[in-house]
Amino acid sequence: MIVRRRARSATLRFVVAAGLAVLAGCGSVGTLPKSLTLHDFGPPGEARYEPAVPLRLLEVRAPSWLGSSGMQYRFADPTDQRRLTYTQNRWVASPSELIQTAMRRAYDLALPDGGGCLLRVELDEFSQVFDSPTTSHGVIEARALLISPRADALLAETRMNVTADAATPDAGGGAAALREASHRLIDDVARWLGALDRSAGGSLDAKRACR
Repeated sequence: MIVRRRARSATLRFVVAAGLAVLAGCGSVGTLPKSLTLHDFGPPGEARYEPAVPLRLLEVRAPSWLGSSGMQYRFADPTDQRRLTYTQNRWVASPSELIQTAMRRAYDLALPDGGGCLLRVELDEFSQVFDSPTTSHGVIEARALLISPRADALLAETRMNVTADAATPDAGGGAAALREASHRLIDDVARWLGALDRSAGGSLDAKRACR
């Protein structure tokens, strides 16, 4: 009797495990639920800036909690520390990938002589913030660093906080707001680079430092 019970128990566990495996494998690799909506930054545009500082490389980094394609939102109430994610909406890539791609498209990085500094942008925040049930805005907090091609020396850095209002209090409104905030970030970084060089009143001899 004990042997039979053990056999039945083992059989039941096998059936349950097999059923879960079948359910988990119902969709083919790479397929997404029909109800999932993907968002990006829109069609690619032409380069808008020729950076005042010679650049050989541009990269955008993000902490682990911004490393997925989830569309995150939170509430402006300081007592509510939850970071939430839309269940039926996603970015097509992580925020760092989206911004990096957009920046590389916006900046002309062609350097015939192969020189140039490294521009690194480190994201601290990329989310939709609700001020009330009907109003929200996109927030991007980041640090921009200009790094020498020699010995990875830090030449300059600045912190940036960019916002853009959302037209609607939902995922679509948040996506559009963060898209606009990302474009503003790209513009702000370009202006910051332009102000660094001595020719613009800054303290950096950009062409020499980034050679």
